[in-house]
Amino acid sequence: MGLALVQNQSLKQKLTPALFQSVTLLQFNHEQLSDYIKEKATGNPLLHVGETDFGYTPAHSVAGEEARSTTDVIEETVQSPGSFRDQLHMDLHQLSLSKNGIAAADLLIDCLDQNGYLTENPAEILDRFGMDSDLAEQALQVVQTLEPAGVGARTLQECLRLQLDRMEPRSPLAEKIISDFSDYFLSGSWQELAGKLGISEKQVKEAVALIRTLDPAPVHDHTGQQTPYVFPDVVVRRTENGLVCELEDRLLPKVTLETGAYRAYMTQADRETKRYLKQKKAEAQWLLNGLSRRKKTVLQLSTLLVDKQADFFRTGDMGTLRPFMMKEAAQAMSVNESTISRAVANKYLQTPYGLFPIKTFFVRPMKKNRQEISSHQIISRIKALIDEEDPGKPYSDQELARRISESGYRLSRRTVAKYREASGIGSTILRRKR
Repeated sequence: MGLALVQNQSLKQKLTPALFQSVTLLQFNHEQLSDYIKEKATGNPLLHVGETDFGYTPAHSVAGEEARSTTDVIEETVQSPGSFRDQLHMDLHQLSLSKNGIAAADLLIDCLDQNGYLTENPAEILDRFGMDSDLAEQALQVVQTLEPAGVGARTLQECLRLQLDRMEPRSPLAEKIISDFSDYFLSGSWQELAGKLGISEKQVKEAVALIRTLDPAPVHDHTGQQTPYVFPDVVVRRTENGLVCELEDRLLPKVTLETGAYRAYMTQADRETKRYLKQKKAEAQWLLNGLSRRKKTVLQLSTLLVDKQADFFRTGDMGTLRPFMMKEAAQAMSVNESTISRAVANKYLQTPYGLFPIKTFFVRPMKKNRQEISSHQIISRIKALIDEEDPGKPYSDQELARRISESGYRLSRRTVAKYREASGIGSTILRRKR
């Protein structure tokens, strides 16, 4: 009986308008929150919405740059259609690359067409923007490691080959057909192709069937909408007293409760109008309280992340990110894990090294013997091994996995390949110097 009563009271508490609004506000990003505030003000004569202090940072600000105030950032000249570029920029900025490498890859992403192809010469693109054109090939390789497979291809052949490269098990025959005999494939000349390759027509058809499962247009985004800019919710600044988190809420309209108007209305209102005004005052207060709680939660979470990931915020090295889960943050802040999830959703942190989704700083642990390590630390280990390898005989992914296992990290060849590609490191063939 007592338990049922507690559960019922808990349910009622969860469904109160004030609490429901707080939950709703917490998961909004800047744009959504601004629209929500304006919508609420439209139906509430006691809410006053003022102007914003305008300033912003592009979603793909260069990682490695010193932190800048949002008012210091000029508008990007490229406003290309298709939201798929947003995801590519975000994925790119989670890689451990140099400042120039990130900047070059960012430019190439902006120049992709709506199907995800790069139809311009990458060296000419970088040269046009005053960047070192020698970075072009490496930057393109980085873009081509991003999802979906095939993005960043310059031709149909390259698009299909990039997709085949990620398939397990590999199909050397399908790769050869795409690379050397694409004309026969496109014309459907299976018998001639079999003769050229010295194999049966059945083998050719099996390889062709595999090729036909590939997507000639890796990106299907024909919305024609402009890529929206992403603004930081929190800025991490260096001060004499160390790193400090500051809410970047100047993009949000200023909201106030018109208490003077409320008192004036109440002196002249009839009973029904007074009831209406009291309800609107309560709704306005719910909104203001919810906004205050949202600020407090986001700031508290950001401060916690800066503390937990202190090595990254001192050095900018992604390899220093430590394992840290949302449930751990929830425990530290004495809130539900769902609260942390909402606080993380669609939000960004401006650091001294670039703009990052807040979720970047939550890292799933891996096991080294009985100790937990992060995927970023694994990537650092892979990079260290590759830096030490003989350029004439670079390590295969299998050899990298074996050497890493000697340090206590048990990884498969496929996992090593995944981390290597995500870091923009080329395959054995691409790394070999004759």
